[in-house]
Order: sequence, then C-alpha cells, then structure tokens
Amino acid sequence: MVVRTTSLNSLKNFFPKIHQPLPLTNHESRQLLESITTSFRKNLDKEHPWEPSSIDESASPGSAAPRSRNPLLLKQTSHSPSLDASKRQPVADRHLRTILSNPLFTHQDAKKGPADPLDVFDLAVSRGLMTPRRAAGFLSKVRSGVRGASADEVRQGMARSGAGRKVLQWLRASGLENDLQFLLVSQLPSLLIPFMSAEGLEEIAWGWVARLAPRDGAQAMKWHHDALKALLHSIRKHSSTSYSGSKLSLDRAYEALIRADEVLPKKNEVARRSLEHVWFSLSWISTVLAAERPKPSAPLFESFVDIGRPLGAPLDMAHLELHHPLSPSHTAAVQFMHANAERQHEHQDLALRRRLVCLALDAANRLKQVGDTYEASWVERFLTRIGADGNLSIFMDQIRQASMPSQVPIRRMRYDI
Repeated sequence: MVVRTTSLNSLKNFFPKIHQPLPLTNHESRQLLESITTSFRKNLDKEHPWEPSSIDESASPGSAAPRSRNPLLLKQTSHSPSLDASKRQPVADRHLRTILSNPLFTHQDAKKGPADPLDVFDLAVSRGLMTPRRAAGFLSKVRSGVRGASADEVRQGMARSGAGRKVLQWLRASGLENDLQFLLVSQLPSLLIPFMSAEGLEEIAWGWVARLAPRDGAQAMKWHHDALKALLHSIRKHSSTSYSGSKLSLDRAYEALIRADEVLPKKNEVARRSLEHVWFSLSWISTVLAAERPKPSAPLFESFVDIGRPLGAPLDMAHLELHHPLSPSHTAAVQFMHANAERQHEHQDLALRRRLVCLALDAANRLKQVGDTYEASWVERFLTRIGADGNLSIFMDQIRQASMPSQVPIRRMRYDI
C-alpha cells in the first residue's frame, strides 16, 4: 500500500504571507528621522549633560601651533561671538552637527544636469573612492570655476565654496591627517593651502608644520623632510601670490619664513634642511627675480637676511645686500667677484653661473649709479670672462646691455625653483 504524502501546496496556509515593506513616503521618512534624532539627543544628553565650555569644532589634536613672538608679525585677534555661541550648545547638538556634516554622510542622489564638483566629491567619498590625488583634482576643478574681477572677489568665491573645509573633513574622517603623508602628493599642498587661507583655516597648516618636526628628532621619519618642504613651499608660494595670480611683495612670504624659524626646533635635522631649502628659494626670488615685484619692507627683509647668515652663503648675502629696499650696497658683491676672479667657471652648476651673472649685472648697474666707472668696467670684463669660460652665449645680450644706460630693469634669466 502506497502512503500518499500531503501536497506541499496544502502547507502554504501554515506560513504567514511575506511581503517586501513598501517604500516610505517623504513625510514618513522625515518623521522617522525626527524620531531617531530626538531619541538620540535625549539619550546623549542624559549620558553627557551640558558642558560650560568646549573646544572649537575645527580644531584637532596637534593642529594648533605656537604663534610668532616677533613684534613684526603680531596681530590683534578679534573676539568671535560664534565661538561663544558654540560653547553654549549642548553636547548632543554639537555631536549631531559633526556627524551630519561628515562627508561620509552628506551625499545625496545626483541631480540631472552638469555635475557639481562638490557632489562628485561627496559621491566618491561615500563610495570609498576618494584619494589624495583625486582630492587635488577636485580642488583644481573648484578653483578653475571661481571667477572674480579682483583678488578679493576670488578669495570670497573660494571661501564660499567650502572646498578646503570639505577636504579637511575627509582627511580627518579617513585618518589620513594622522600621519600627514598626504602632503607628499604632488600639487595637493599647493592647491589646499589657498583654500584653507581663504576659509580662515591657515592655523591648521601651521599645526602640521609643528608636527612634522617634533622636538625629539629621533621621532622624525625619512619622508618628513619632503613633506615639510612641500608644505613650507606651498605656504611661501601662496604668501607671495595674490588670489588673482599676480605677484605680490615678499612681505608675507618673509613673515611666513620668520614664523617657521620660530616654530621649528633649531636642532632638528628635518626642520633645518627644510627651512634652508625655502630660504634659498626666497633668496633667489628676492634678487634674480626682484624686478617682478614691489619692494619689500626693510625690517622684514633684514629679518629674512639674518635667518640666512648662519647658512654660509656668501654669494646670496652679497646679492641680497645689492637689493636692500632702502640702502643697497655693492661692497660685498665686488669683493666676492674679486675673490673669485681667477676661478674657472665652465665646471660650475648652470644655476650658480646664472646667479653669478645676475650678481655682476646688478653690481654694474649699482656702480654706474654711484659713479664708480672704473669698478664698473672691471665688472663688465668679469662678465665677459664668465661668458667665455662657460660658453654662455645665452647671456651675451645681457652682458652687452650692462654697458647701456637704461631706465628699464635688465631682463634676467628665469630659474624655476
């Protein structure tokens, strides 16, 4: 006898019907979010009651750096009412605001039409596709879209974009700010620093400067020098160029170097090498390319020169004395050329020979201004010998111009630093 089993269909009534939940309407989604937010705030306030004071949301461990003690650099800081307001807010509100402003949670579905770089950035972050190199491309794209008739309008446009703060939030949320290796990515520091400055976040960059050269030199890594050098060069470049791209007086660049000299430990090898590199680049701009910019402040110029005196660079010092804003002197330059008159120049580095030619050109012009024609003639012969020793035909037009009276500054060879 065959026993018939119960049909499987007859068991269907024993199981409840399973349906996929219907999607929530906008009203229901808003109610759910408000309910979760209220519950979260209530429990967080219970665990962490109101605090009388708090730190600024934009600060992070190690982000603050000592301010300059130089009287030339001291500036009065205004009182911020918004900071006081944030201190009076409950912990729950401030914590929620921090979470909701995190780029990991800010992405919304892309809208039809041309892609907004900010939306593209948020989408890449939410999908885990953002990298420091892509962040540099994002900043470049935002910067190219900012227009303004003046440097101040460009600065305001960059500040309104919030691109610098958005990248900083991502660097912190992803943990990349912890070791600062993102500063090694080409172009990222030079693109990020102007946005940070426009948005009032430049103190964070100075915190990075202090972190890259710790007081204990043993903690320094091999890549710290390259990262610190890239950061200091980016600060210097931004300080000497307006937001519209025009070249400014070097006053702010000198101020930045003076502050770096005060912030960085003197006995730290990473700090010393990085600071020297930036000082020599500023020395070149201050002399070889001096005609491209307005004259700097004499006190700041002198402070900059004093930082370089221990570096043992007689050529730089002699050339800088020729470019003192108030009292230029040719004495050190003439002495340097006489001391090196018998040296063979064909084996010298091309950049060094360019610098020597510019020194001689500036000295010849100065000697003619003070009426010392005898020494000026000797300098012209020195210039001719440099051209002959190094076969520097590219300088011969400059050498011939040195003997021609002209109100136009002599055009010098450019050297990319």
